Amino acid sequence: MKYLIAAFAMSISCLGYAGHHEEEVSINITATKAAYTAFSNGDMAAWKAVHSADVVWTILEGLPYAGTYVGTDAIIENVFSEISVLWPDFKVEPIAYFESGDKVFVHVKIAIAGKQTEALHMVTMKDGKQVAFTPFENSAFMMQQIK
Repeated sequence: MKYLIAAFAMSISCLGYAGHHEEEVSINITATKAAYTAFSNGDMAAWKAVHSADVVWTILEGLPYAGTYVGTDAIIENVFSEISVLWPDFKVEPIAYFESGDKVFVHVKIAIAGKQTEALHMVTMKDGKQVAFTPFENSAFMMQQIK
């Protein structure tokens, strides 16, 4: 009888724990997901809402808009407007999010002109807002898709 009671108690404790092993999504990943969703929907007000006023974007060499841009308006004017002219059908779709400290790394799929590549974006977060962004993209692929 002692073993039966122990087995019953153990099974009840396991049921109480069920579902608690799931990982909670952090505020940093939630905000980063919101930024990608807003960008995909063309909702620049929602996109701006998850960025700090002085967010810094660093676009590496290899793309026509390479450089450092400070503030959401500068990013929209110098990066997003260029992307829409160079690749009118540009789409970016997150595949996976990884978090390490204040960094969120986003593995993305980029689609242009019916072709696809993958890239990694690095987002730096502070107080639930993006404060820095650096994309590591396949610039050769992207430049080949310019018409």
